[in-house]
Amino acid sequence: MRQVLYIVCIVLFSSCYAQHKETNAIPHQNITAATIVDTIAAQIQHYDKEPMYFLRLTQSSCVFEVLVNGFPIEKNYELGKIANAIKINHAILQSGPQTVTYRLYPLGDLMVEAYDKGTTITTLLKNTRMTIEVIRVDDFKTYSGFDDEHTVVLHHSPTKEGSHEFEGAGLPYYEHTFTFTAEVPYIHKGWSDGQDLTKFDKKELEEKIVAYYNKTKQKYEEKNINVLIKDQYQYQLRNSKALYHDKQYIKEIWDEYNETILIGDKEFQPLEDYVLSFYGNGRIVSLRHPSREPVDYRLRGKSALWFLYETEDETIGHFPGIYLYLPKGESLENGLRIIE
Repeated sequence: MRQVLYIVCIVLFSSCYAQHKETNAIPHQNITAATIVDTIAAQIQHYDKEPMYFLRLTQSSCVFEVLVNGFPIEKNYELGKIANAIKINHAILQSGPQTVTYRLYPLGDLMVEAYDKGTTITTLLKNTRMTIEVIRVDDFKTYSGFDDEHTVVLHHSPTKEGSHEFEGAGLPYYEHTFTFTAEVPYIHKGWSDGQDLTKFDKKELEEKIVAYYNKTKQKYEEKNINVLIKDQYQYQLRNSKALYHDKQYIKEIWDEYNETILIGDKEFQPLEDYVLSFYGNGRIVSLRHPSREPVDYRLRGKSALWFLYETEDETIGHFPGIYLYLPKGESLENGLRIIE
């Protein structure tokens, strides 16, 4: 049987309108695989109304990445469209102005591969388009479909003055940011107290990130579930709070996470050919495979830390998503941690 490499990127997140300060989380030292679900479920606060924000994305003649408040939300490097609206509450830390940034890239060899015609497209075309609809659902508990959705912003990529031609036509890369206002019933610190990592020495920063990734690799190889859960705890707790997860959903997330850690015979790939990638206004950093040409299309935009494993009839690639920050008051020597 022909061996197929499937690239799987699992990013675990992964009273009405009263503003609530972020509650103190249970110290991560007390968290284990046996207690994580109950621990997080007990800290999820539910509200009379639970607003949820989404993005509905439609592109033409390009591929793209989308970030909310500088945090990666979605990417599509294929010709196909994304059918479903995408939740973004986990990138919204509190009420107020929010940013949406999209990055557009040329089609490259996609037309050649899909239709066996044409040539490599290295710049954005005149008919390139990106449409982003920001959607609000007033109460996700009762969400039943389109009738419950309200359009907050409907954004179309800019065109050149006096024409219908895309503003970025002829460029190898285009980026644009717009804003919208969100109202949520929580306040989360998240990575907002992180230091601006773009101001650090790049070589020293890279060395510390590589060291962190290698330690994570060792934990995966040792199947050290409890330590890995401690690393992820604050991040996943905030996500579950922002997305109003119930206990069953939390259990499904952590069951999948535990299953991934326990995979046998992980074949980690070399930590190479990556770029130092900053997010969240410089407060978040990650090592990623490049998004811009030239790229390896199997790895494009994915984590530089990844491993292969065998199933009964195929080889699968898994990419642990690791986004790091450095809280204020911490030194680079030993202060990098997964974002909260």
